[in-house]
Amino acid sequence: MKKIMAFVLPVKAMAAMIFAGFICLYMISGILYAVVTGMEFNYTIPFVFVLQGLGLSVLISILWELFFGNNIIKKWRFFLRHLMFEISLLALLSVCFLTFLAVPTDWAKLWLVVAGIVAAGIITISSIGEMYYRKTGKRYTEILKTYKINIL
Repeated sequence: MKKIMAFVLPVKAMAAMIFAGFICLYMISGILYAVVTGMEFNYTIPFVFVLQGLGLSVLISILWELFFGNNIIKKWRFFLRHLMFEISLLALLSVCFLTFLAVPTDWAKLWLVVAGIVAAGIITISSIGEMYYRKTGKRYTEILKTYKINIL
């Protein structure tokens, strides 16, 4: 039970944050899109967008916990985890885009843009983490070399 809770709680928290980001970004970009195009923005969110936002946020957070959490994949290098996460996220987004091409609404394009922005943000965050871990690792390696030289 502890292992299940150790996996479910971070997934739930991250899914809630991603879903809130989806909704907030959709509302802000909808207002901006309406101002630019001159169309009237309807402040209601279609139910199908909410469902896809929930599904995407849960799946993205599961992918994040799978590749970046240390509960399941423990021995992979961070770069390989990062690469596999990005590939699986892009595959998930392509399924999302293909699904929404069949939805007959004017605001589906905006929803696709929002989903793309959220995915790009997540990829950017994970890339910054990759660069940070590499830089920190190199710094600690240099400190360790200096320590070994001083002791010997």
